[in-house]
Amino acid sequence: MTHVLQSFSNCPFGSGWVLWFAEESNQDLDLDDGLDDFDEGQPQPPSRRPLLIILLLLLVAGAGYIAMNPHLLSSITGMIAAPGSQTADEHTLDSGPGTPPSPDPANAATPSPTYQEGEVVSVKAKAGDLSPITLHRDAQGTELGPTVQADELLTIVDGAYINQSWMYLVNTKSGATGWIDEHQIQSHS
Repeated sequence: MTHVLQSFSNCPFGSGWVLWFAEESNQDLDLDDGLDDFDEGQPQPPSRRPLLIILLLLLVAGAGYIAMNPHLLSSITGMIAAPGSQTADEHTLDSGPGTPPSPDPANAATPSPTYQEGEVVSVKAKAGDLSPITLHRDAQGTELGPTVQADELLTIVDGAYINQSWMYLVNTKSGATGWIDEHQIQSHS
């Protein structure tokens, strides 16, 4: 850039004044050239490729685990099911007292339970035998539980189909709980 210096002697402000006039330059000033050099020293954001690989490996491992244990998937979907809905593999009594559950073609070999949740039943007395009957702590009948007397009233809490017979979880009047075979109880009238 060159400057033109002119002095005015006829200037009303006196002869000591010097005016500078700027002349337009023919050069184009490129102020952005230096900014490109600054990008080289800036850190780049981290790559997401390792995160995507880890996520893909977790998905493959999860699918493999579920493929090896298919019952896991059905139990997970059973937890997600809406309240009040029943899955096809349930053998519990959820249909309410006095209402037999509808037969399911997938479980055609499983007979309908005789007694329903909340139903009051009594312990069958064998002809001439009034000895108490022992309940079980588990549905398979491996652990002995409390005893009940013949004709004692019980309330059905739950049921399970085990070894070709229905087992019922019952509550006694005294608050004891145990499992009893369907052949040892009868409807209370």
